[in-house]
Amino acid sequence: MHKFICAGTLEERIDELIESKKALAESVVGAGESWLTELSTDDLREIITLRRE
Repeated sequence: MHKFICAGTLEERIDELIESKKALAESVVGAGESWLTELSTDDLREIITLRRE
């Protein structure tokens, strides 16, 4: 994949944002589900509890 982006432009900033979001998604989603087994009972409860907000 090739990108043609001029330095110092809005497009460059958007590209940086997209790339950082891809990296974040990969670190969270791409890590698999093993992190789930490492949560404490309280942490797991916090994740699945519905909030009124």
